[in-house]
Amino acid sequence: MNNKKVSVIIPARNEEKIIQKTIESYKKQEYYPLEIIVVVNNSTDQTYKISSKYADKVLDFSGRIGTSAARNEGVKIATGNIFIFSDADSYLSKGAIKKIVDLIDKNTIGTPLGKGDNDRFGSKLFFFYKNWTHRLRIYKGIIDGVFFCHREIFLKTGGFDKLKKIVEFEDFIKRAKKNKARYKLFTNCYAITSLRRYEEKGYLNNYIFWIKWRIASIFKKEKKLTEKYFN
Repeated sequence: MNNKKVSVIIPARNEEKIIQKTIESYKKQEYYPLEIIVVVNNSTDQTYKISSKYADKVLDFSGRIGTSAARNEGVKIATGNIFIFSDADSYLSKGAIKKIVDLIDKNTIGTPLGKGDNDRFGSKLFFFYKNWTHRLRIYKGIIDGVFFCHREIFLKTGGFDKLKKIVEFEDFIKRAKKNKARYKLFTNCYAITSLRRYEEKGYLNNYIFWIKWRIASIFKKEKKLTEKYFN
């Protein structure tokens, strides 16, 4: 197994409009050796057909297994030692994979800074807030859409909790740190993310949800709120 081989693992559900662009963006990184794995999760559109044409490996689950479980399934067939977990509507800035590989070791976990896929004011404000909460170490998670780690720390940590519909990365990071993982924010590259969902639901509504969720979690009531929004 090549110590520098990268496996990009992309869970996808009904992403026929964007999955080709995401896969091709990783190929344009021009980093080798690289494999792109798409885990299709209960899709009813052409996501599997398109992914099969452009990705290196594709898994297709007819039942809805959830995003966390989909990432774990992708790892099972991955042959790289460095994992990059990417949302289906996110990709990395040019040259980012090489920058990650040059600095990662077996205990590194982390995320790059974030950017939106447009230059609207709401997008800039949104990522200004997210990037600086991470730069100032107010919050350590993923900024949006992309997370990376070494195979060794992933296996030690036991993968993602398949029962978690949200904050699965936050949960993984906490458990990984118990296995001596070191969290790193990569400030020399970006994850570029589609803002379609934020713009559809509204940035303010997104902020309000997370404020409610954080408060509910203090009183161990977050499960009910999660089920309401992520059924």
